[in-house]
Amino acid sequence: MNIIDKQIVSKRNTMIPITVVEADTYPAKLLVLAHGFKAKRTEDGRFLTVAKEMAKHGVMSVMMGFPGCDESKEDFFYYTMENCLDDIDSSVNYVKAHYEIKDDMAMIGYSMGGRLTCLYIQEHPEISCIGLWASASYDGFDGKDEFLGEDLSAMKKEMEEKGYCIFHNGFDDTYIKLNKQLIDQIEATSPVRGLKGFKGSALLVHGDADVTVPYDVAERAYEDLSNAAYRKLLTVKGADHGFGAWNERPDLSKQLTDGTIAFLLEHFV
Repeated sequence: MNIIDKQIVSKRNTMIPITVVEADTYPAKLLVLAHGFKAKRTEDGRFLTVAKEMAKHGVMSVMMGFPGCDESKEDFFYYTMENCLDDIDSSVNYVKAHYEIKDDMAMIGYSMGGRLTCLYIQEHPEISCIGLWASASYDGFDGKDEFLGEDLSAMKKEMEEKGYCIFHNGFDDTYIKLNKQLIDQIEATSPVRGLKGFKGSALLVHGDADVTVPYDVAERAYEDLSNAAYRKLLTVKGADHGFGAWNERPDLSKQLTDGTIAFLLEHFV
């Protein structure tokens, strides 16, 4: 098994930092992993934990850093749904051009990466298996006038005047410039449509103490997956949105990764 970190050229002619975990055997199936808002592409190593185990079973993995995140040299201003989806496509195309990959694919998305997963599967029926970790898989802003704890109306007002707003990111206590297109695209796209149309196997993993994306979001997503061939909601008791990464509870992250690996081995390999 080889783990390769490198930069590739995107459809937008930017550079995307990616990590490829090569499979032990080829041709291989492909697992795509999409990180959350302002997070790193390995999600504190938990994506790598899953990818390394799957490599033993003929599954290759790719994870990418979205604009302004991870090791990306782009400004976070370019973090939009459209650009992130393009970067997923660019990463998948790179892997397919350089490795012998089977048609069957799986995808895991964490938080905002879960929203991206729900959007990506709408255009990619070759994805037969998905894992949604604390996924923001609701339409728009779920009927609320806030985005990650900030006043959405005030953000929109500033965006109408400037095309962007200065946003306080509570995850790392920084102030970042949010593109108006990000908010417009969140409102214009429908993760729920992706869930309702998905016919493969789906795993939802959610902490019952999550206040960033409340647990009932996962319960509703489970109902939306009524056309899936198989669906499972795995509840991690006592976990918040970080699954133990924020409060030194590695046992919670282990439940997350162990449950995901077991699901992929049963429904994807």
